[in-house]
Order: sequence, then C-alpha cells, then structure tokens
Amino acid sequence: MGQPATPADTAGLASVYTSPDLGKLTVEKSGSTVGVRATAWSSEVASRHNDDGTVSLVTIDPAIIGLELVPGSKGGKRTLTTRDGQHVYEFVEAPY
Repeated sequence: MGQPATPADTAGLASVYTSPDLGKLTVEKSGSTVGVRATAWSSEVASRHNDDGTVSLVTIDPAIIGLELVPGSKGGKRTLTTRDGQHVYEFVEAPY
C-alpha cells in the first residue's frame, strides 16, 4: 500500500478540510502517526510516491483501505483530492 506517512509528505497538510459532497475531513497527527477522520470513518494513512511526482496519502484501516487523497492547492488554499470511479471529489482547506 505504501510506506508510513513521512513528516515531509504531511508537513503541508491543513488541519481541517471540507467538501460540499463529502463533508468535513480532519487531519490528525500524533507522534509519527497521521490519520484522517470523516463523519462516518477514520483511518491512519501511508504515503505512496507516484510516477508523476505526486504523493498520495492512502488509507490503511481495513474498513476503508485504499482510499487515495492527493494533496494540492487551488485558489491559495490547500486541497486533498480523491477519485471514485468517474467522480472527482475535492476537499478544500477550511477557514478554521
């Protein structure tokens, strides 16, 4: 699935993101562990370095294993993007 999420891969993450389709996503850092928490699920994440130079944060909890979140930016705000089939969902950094 990937290697444990490294500080270099997660240093630029916001604490909270929102998506009009998927709601709130919180990034939780505790020591060397990084996880994400949504309303209905949570998971620790691992890093995967992609061939195109991007880094994916991949959920590793068995209940939601394999969900990829790709950090980026849009309009001066940090984003996390995930894809589900033909749909693209973007979480945008929340103002708080």
